Parts: sequence; C-alpha cells; structure tokens
Amino acid sequence: MREPEPKWWLSDYKAIDVHPDDLHSFAGAVDAEMEGNFRPHTNQLFSTYADGVPFGVDNPSGELHAAKVRYHGCLSAVTETMASYVNASKILVDAITEIARRYSDADAMAHANVQDAENVLNQAVQDAQAASRPRTRGAVRFE
Repeated sequence: MREPEPKWWLSDYKAIDVHPDDLHSFAGAVDAEMEGNFRPHTNQLFSTYADGVPFGVDNPSGELHAAKVRYHGCLSAVTETMASYVNASKILVDAITEIARRYSDADAMAHANVQDAENVLNQAVQDAQAASRPRTRGAVRFE
C-alpha cells in the first residue's frame, strides 16, 4: 500500500515541541504571582469595596444620587473583572499543569497534539465555570 501524499496546506506545518518541565515552571510562576501579589491586593480591595458607596448617604441631591449609582456600577464592574481575572488565572494554571502531567513521559509526548491541549483547556474552563456559579455581583453595597 502506498503512503498518502502530504496535503498542500500542511507543507509549512511546524511541530509543537512540548517541554513538561517548562510548563510546570510557567504554571508555578503564574500561580506564585497570583497568590503572592494579585490575590492579596484583590482581597483588600474587595474588603474596601464591600463597604459600598462611601459618600452622600443623607444628601437629597438627584445629581449626587446619579453619581452614586454610577460609582456603584464602576465598583461592581471592577470587582467582577478582578474576580474573573483570578478565575482565569486558576484555569490557566490548572490547564497547563494537566497538559504537563499528560505529556511528561516520552510516549505521551509523541502523541501530543493541539487538540489534546485545547480539550484540557476547555475542560478547565468548564470546571471553573461550574465551581464559580455564585458570582461576586452584588458584593458591593449601595445605600
């Protein structure tokens, strides 16, 4: 039986060179940055924002009320964005760790492909979404 000829669209195909040790190092660096720097500051901001809109509680001004509503919306958006960043970082670390685990031996590395890595990443996203159903929305008080 004759070998099939390569497809023209694969003529410039570049192989993926997976180095599990480098992936573990990268995942560790991202995790250390998240846990050592970003998360502590995020928790501090969440605590500050949880006190709500800190001005004009007894002021009857309609303009001030509109400013408070807008400010509350900004606090809520920032809180949600920061929580999403933390979650996305965890997804990335978990996916990279899983990919490195799967391809840590020579046989698995020989069969590694982009679809495998994409499947791991998609599963990590689904797992993170399922685990974080209760959102931070509403964590910032408005009076």
